[in-house]
Amino acid sequence: MPIDARRWLWILLLTAASVFVTLGMACATPFAALATLAALHMSRRDGFALIGIAWLADQAVGYGLLGYPRTANSVAWGVILGVGALVALLAAQALADRVRERGAVVAGASAFAGAFVVYQAVLVAASAGLASGAEAFSLPVVAWVLRVNLLSLGGLLILYRLAVWIGLVTREPLGAREIVTAG
Repeated sequence: MPIDARRWLWILLLTAASVFVTLGMACATPFAALATLAALHMSRRDGFALIGIAWLADQAVGYGLLGYPRTANSVAWGVILGVGALVALLAAQALADRVRERGAVVAGASAFAGAFVVYQAVLVAASAGLASGAEAFSLPVVAWVLRVNLLSLGGLLILYRLAVWIGLVTREPLGAREIVTAG
C-alpha cells in the first residue's frame, strides 16, 4: 500500500477510535490522548491532520447525533475545543521532543501531562468569557476526563502496536522522511 494511503488510513482509524470514545463517554473526546500519540508516533503534519479531523468528527457527532444545542455559545465552545486540542498537540510535541532521549516512558508521560494540562487550561481560560457551569471544571469532572484520556491513551498505544505489527505504520512516523527532505 502506498505510504500516503497508509498515512491517511491510520489517521482515519484513529479518528474512528476517537469517535467511538466520544459516543461511549458522552462527548468526552480524548484530545490529550490523541495529541500524545501524535507527538510520540506521527510526523508533525500528520499530528495536525489527526487533531483537525478528530475535532471535525467530534463536532459532527455532537451536532449530528448527540444533539448539541445550536447556539452561538455552543459553537464558540466547539471552536475553543479545537484550539485547545491544537495547543495540546503543540505542548505534547514540544515536551516529547525535549525529553525523548530519556526514553519512551518519560517522553510519553511528559507529552501526556503537557497535553492534558494545556488542554484543560485553555478550557478554563475560555470559561471566563463563555457560559459554562462551574461543575464542568470540578475535581470529579476533571478526574473523570483524566481517566477517559488515560484509558484512551492505553487503547491508542495498543492500536499503534497492532498497526506496527501488521505493517500499517512504521516506528518512524509515516511521511517523516518527506518532511525532512522537503524542508
